[in-house]
Amino acid sequence: MSLSEFSIRRGSSSRAIFRFALRDLRGGLRFYGVFIACLVLGVTALVGVAATSRAFRLGLAQQGAALLGGDLSFGRAQGAPASPELEFLAARGKLSKIVVLRAMARKPEAEQATLVEIKAVDSAYPLIGAARTDPGLAGDRKFSDFLGEKDGAFGLLADRSISARLNVKLGDRLAIGAATFIVTGWLEKEPDSIGGIGFGPRVMTSEAALAATNLIVPGSLARTSLRLLLPPEKSTEADVAAAQRDFVAAFPDDGFEIRTRAQPSPQLSRNIERFAQFLTLIGLTALVCGGVGVGNAIRGLIDRKRRTLAILKALGASGGDAARFVLIQAMLVAGVSSLAGVLLGLALPGLLVALFGASLPFPVEPHADWRDGLSGLAFGLLTALAFAAAPLDRARLLPATTLLRESAMQESGFPRWRGLAVATVAASALFAFALLTSDDRRLTAEFGAAVIVSFALLYGVARAIMALARRAPHSRLLPLRLAVANLHRPGALTPSFLISLGLGVTLLTALVGVERNLRGEIGQSLPKNSPSFFFLDVQAAQAAEFQSFLQKEAPDGALSVAPMLRGRIVRVNGVAAEQVKPTDKARWALEGDRGITFAAKIPEGSKLVSGEWWPENYTGPPLVSMEAEVAEGLGVSLGDTISVNVLGRGLTARIANLRKVNWRNFGINFVMVFSPNSFAGAPFTRLMTLTLPQKPDFSREAAMLAASARKFPAVASVSMRETLATLDEILRKLYLAIQSAASLALIVSALVLSGALAAGQRARIYEAVVLKVLGATRPRLLAALALEFALLGAATAAFGLLAGGLIAFLVATYVLDVAFSFFPVQAAALALAAIAFAIFIGLAGTWRILGEKPARHLREE
Repeated sequence: MSLSEFSIRRGSSSRAIFRFALRDLRGGLRFYGVFIACLVLGVTALVGVAATSRAFRLGLAQQGAALLGGDLSFGRAQGAPASPELEFLAARGKLSKIVVLRAMARKPEAEQATLVEIKAVDSAYPLIGAARTDPGLAGDRKFSDFLGEKDGAFGLLADRSISARLNVKLGDRLAIGAATFIVTGWLEKEPDSIGGIGFGPRVMTSEAALAATNLIVPGSLARTSLRLLLPPEKSTEADVAAAQRDFVAAFPDDGFEIRTRAQPSPQLSRNIERFAQFLTLIGLTALVCGGVGVGNAIRGLIDRKRRTLAILKALGASGGDAARFVLIQAMLVAGVSSLAGVLLGLALPGLLVALFGASLPFPVEPHADWRDGLSGLAFGLLTALAFAAAPLDRARLLPATTLLRESAMQESGFPRWRGLAVATVAASALFAFALLTSDDRRLTAEFGAAVIVSFALLYGVARAIMALARRAPHSRLLPLRLAVANLHRPGALTPSFLISLGLGVTLLTALVGVERNLRGEIGQSLPKNSPSFFFLDVQAAQAAEFQSFLQKEAPDGALSVAPMLRGRIVRVNGVAAEQVKPTDKARWALEGDRGITFAAKIPEGSKLVSGEWWPENYTGPPLVSMEAEVAEGLGVSLGDTISVNVLGRGLTARIANLRKVNWRNFGINFVMVFSPNSFAGAPFTRLMTLTLPQKPDFSREAAMLAASARKFPAVASVSMRETLATLDEILRKLYLAIQSAASLALIVSALVLSGALAAGQRARIYEAVVLKVLGATRPRLLAALALEFALLGAATAAFGLLAGGLIAFLVATYVLDVAFSFFPVQAAALALAAIAFAIFIGLAGTWRILGEKPARHLREE
């Protein structure tokens, strides 16, 4: 036979196999249920995360001006803008001024007070967008009408949470500082708010009202923001960049933090990216777990179609033709399933907006991007090919007589080189594609390595369990003997159980461990000497009187005092802060304003690790002590310089020493501590902490805060207990969101196990028939199955708890830098849940075999 004749016959055979596969697929699609479900779920998760994060980014980009409150924002703490700066910006567009600070609000007739965040706005606010209030604006009513003065009281818009704290209703009066306010409406949403942690209810009032409070004095911890809206004809991105550039050139050392509509919140953008990366890894985990289900589904499909494959081989088809027959069907179904997952994933942002759009703190702009769709389609097809290669190759090698046996696909053993090579190439392509499409290639590479190690460990543990079961002594109890035998028989479920369910239990255990340790570090493990209250903005003229007040109100309390200013790092070793590339752990030090202090002695809770502390009477050039980890993240060391802007003025100091700070005691400490002469003559406030005995007296604390608010209205009081409760609630919500996403792995595990059970269903029915003929009763078979799945669940739980606990330890110790403690109650609950889950899924998938009649199967034999 010539080469051309061979090629013609080969092509004719391939076309015939393709047509036969299509024809056979018409009536056999029901056999692909688990296969389809695994791929649809995995691809939906991946595409949905990508599309949702893209929708977040588009929302920030398209509505950046509304979120920012203008085209540009210029913010600075403790330094009102000067006339030249205001005139410079006003000449370029419409300008609005906003002042934010913390203060105490109280009902005049009640012994209650609470911390609030005041936002004072001018008549131009808002430049863009609209606030949502209750009652809303109707008719010719303007936003400023809410804030006007009437009968000696100023209008106030308040967050509803203040109602629970002070029992406030619309029309009630509140005292803030020296001014009286009337609650004229509830502030439901600010047009220029993108969320964030607030330690007190937000209240909004006018500039005139803020002036009447007498809270703004030299050194007050107030932050001023200037919002600039450019004219429509000069509002391109180039115009925005030019306005920013011109302002920096005109006022290079004024210390304003400048943001543009293109990047209204760099921190929020970064958090969205990180959360999207985490969810993408969960989606990849679900897809990889689903890949195991794909392999099981292919095994089950070949088992159901073994007679068809045997007939093909008996009629002259080669093993390659038989494998190609199943591969064509599998890839067609994989393509359609992946496409369905793509469509569902692309629809996820729109569904999110429809269901939760009103409660989202930032805008979402759904947009179907073809890149997300192609990426999901490629992931689905590569996953299907990688996990289908080994069972397809085994079917190719089995002769027709073997395929006609009930145990055709139950033979165990390592895959042959051809199937292993195809699976390796497909898995490598899948990994390479994940790297290519990832925003963080290092994280993806680490994830890929972790998956490979996890699979190897799980497969090794499964093989070890099978070896132990094979060597275990025979029990006199028939159900237990059958259960142990099922752990190591050909085609046993042990590897499938360990790989699929083990990954899910490991992931959930790690999340529970990290969450418990983090929340314990914040609240439950609070050191005994931690402050009960922080008192901010204690003016120099009132410091001694306020200190005496606290000593009188709480004679058993411990008081600490430190001077405090707020400033922003503007240069690091002469390089502008915007051009410095810090590590992730130190990035926060360059974002926004930081609290700073000066001291003659090293603060409590700090330990000198490098350099020397300055003498108490030091009078030389400004020196600064830096927290060691932040200094390392900024790339500075002893002798380098840090430039800060405080009260609108620049100051450059040389780093004299580095400190290790114990942040866990929540005491007074700062990233930067300057030598006392650095701020000679500058107005500053005192920061005070009060540490009360461990057993709280809530009525006493409430009375003390109310008295403080009456006598010292400029002093803001922050309760550590309430602050930690706020953080704990935020962590709880975040944990629930992440745990819900991680639960996808358990859903996929259930599908994988269903596929594994379906793959061995025919052989299990055959074994059950033989046992029934030999006298086994239904209760004994049921007991054997329950014991088998209980043993598998226990082994899986043991591995998941060990591996997940190790991951939680590494994350808590080396990433979050918190003390690790084991979580026995949660671990026991997870173990019991894993065992119950294994028994339920196992019995649900094999229940039908208990009712099989031996006669029908014996007639077929």
